[in-house]
Amino acid sequence: MRPIQETKILPAILPGAIVDNAAFVSQVIDLNDIEGAGYLEFLGQLGATDVAMAVLKVMESAVKTDATTLGGVPVLVKAATALPGATDDNKPFVFGVDLRSPRERYLQLQATAGDGTAGTFLTAVAIARPGRLSSVAAVRNLLFAEYV
Repeated sequence: MRPIQETKILPAILPGAIVDNAAFVSQVIDLNDIEGAGYLEFLGQLGATDVAMAVLKVMESAVKTDATTLGGVPVLVKAATALPGATDDNKPFVFGVDLRSPRERYLQLQATAGDGTAGTFLTAVAIARPGRLSSVAAVRNLLFAEYV
């Protein structure tokens, strides 16, 4: 089994319509779902964009309100050093989070598109290698896993 086959992949920002001057709907990641993981990456993919992003950051909290909202008083984990701009079409990005450091239970990638003419396409997943390793698709939160 290859190490990448032992990862769990969770939706962070689902693919959807272009967003202009608004926040993307982002899933809250429960670290209990990846128990034993020492590291997590949010892997994002920009599509077409016509203006710089207004917000791109990872937040954490001890509580959540619902599947797309952190509760309590969320704390900044990391903000993008340089926000993606109008010329960053179709580029990927990564936020890496060391889970061995003290962390709250819930993480969320938060993104807000800038105010452009059309807006920004964006999707993202969270990838972690939990303590219980498996290449089985369902355990990894995948629709299917096929190998050659």
